[in-house]
Amino acid sequence: MSGWGRYQTAEEMEVGRRYEYGLEFVPVLYKWLNVKPGKLIVDVGCGSGYFTRILARGLREEGKVVGIDPDRLLIVEAEEIAKREGLSNVEFRVGSIYEIPLPDNYADLVVCHIVLCNIPRQFDAIMEMKRVAKVGGKVVVIEPARGGGTYYPDERLNTLHREFRKAFGIALDKGWRQKLDMSNYIEDIHLKLPELFLKAGLTKITFHGYLSTFLLCDSRHNIEEMQKYLKDRLDLWRKLKERNRECAIIGGMTAEEFEELFQRYVDYLESMVRNPNKIRETAEVEIVSRVIICGSKEK
Repeated sequence: MSGWGRYQTAEEMEVGRRYEYGLEFVPVLYKWLNVKPGKLIVDVGCGSGYFTRILARGLREEGKVVGIDPDRLLIVEAEEIAKREGLSNVEFRVGSIYEIPLPDNYADLVVCHIVLCNIPRQFDAIMEMKRVAKVGGKVVVIEPARGGGTYYPDERLNTLHREFRKAFGIALDKGWRQKLDMSNYIEDIHLKLPELFLKAGLTKITFHGYLSTFLLCDSRHNIEEMQKYLKDRLDLWRKLKERNRECAIIGGMTAEEFEELFQRYVDYLESMVRNPNKIRETAEVEIVSRVIICGSKEK
């Protein structure tokens, strides 16, 4: 496997982002990005196609979204998921954000979703996205902003989870970023995107923010749906045990700490999968923040 799929599987992307964009927010997102029926859209660094499908649904079967990713296995997964969901207005291609396999002035909208923070040469990527956008079209970058986090109503699980996330990040740096030329990498890119858009010659720039909040016991959630979601998380956690253990140890956790984390998380999820009434009594919280910058290509 090549590319990002070595570090995050398609299933992981899908389960982890299932509730990232609330239904009440999606129409606002479409307004900011000018997603309308008949548009031609390119989603660069599409991974499993999670965001590609959000865009495609906004076209209401009029227009098309082309998802681009360098990882062939992720592209295969993205095609299968889109087919299962009955989306006929999506197409996926293997390609790099530095060399998008599409002609100049091709799309009404070129977007990348949580990509620039993981690659070097971010400005080159923006310029390539601009090349593919039509004159009068939009270039959009969506990136994580600092803030947010996850809370479980078990302090020891919280502590171990924080240690694991830190260890996983260290392992990712050693396995991914240290093999790349990061000399042109821009730290805190979410703060510097407006400056980069101006440097790229983009105009009509707008800058937005989104705070995604998920509360497990939220009364609006269907219990059966939450039970399935928790089971999917449990199955995925078990499936990825060896990879996660390896990353945890590379990142500085002991084997004993990881085993404790693994079992605590299994016990936590199993308790609610077996007894879904506990879901309404469990104040698990996840908060994710995003910045969304849009610019127009005028010439």
